[in-house]
Amino acid sequence: MTNSEIHKDDVDWLISVVYTSQDEELRNESYDKLIDFGLDEEQINKRFKEIESDERQLKAFEKAWKKQVERNKLEKYTFIEKIKIFFFGPYELFRLLNSGLTELYESNYKIKFKQRLILLIAGTIFWILAIVVIFEYSEFRRINKIEKVDISDWEKNRIKDE
Repeated sequence: MTNSEIHKDDVDWLISVVYTSQDEELRNESYDKLIDFGLDEEQINKRFKEIESDERQLKAFEKAWKKQVERNKLEKYTFIEKIKIFFFGPYELFRLLNSGLTELYESNYKIKFKQRLILLIAGTIFWILAIVVIFEYSEFRRINKIEKVDISDWEKNRIKDE
């Protein structure tokens, strides 16, 4: 190839037109442009085989990706992962503002999506209840301590005898 102003994708498109077009005039015109860009027939054939190989690899990748997406539907979290999500998921959710649900939804993890959503909600409720219970218990203990304090000496000093 020469150092011309043409882009690699343009060359690839012209090569694909030469080998796949049904229009004889269009094929000849594309071939002539490739020759004008400094390519010979051997280079054109070699590039067409590379393009064809790339397309096969892309199709194989797309097929494998579709199979993986189908497998993703049935994948589940392990017990340990569930525990981690339950206890630490709400912390990550509020710290990073990222629940991880969008990635699961986009990758077609249907079961994992539902499990994570339920675990995040349950974990958040658990932590809220735990904080409320701890606060109420500490208040209860504080009030009990106050009530148990003997203030009789203080009252005697404060009340004047009449």
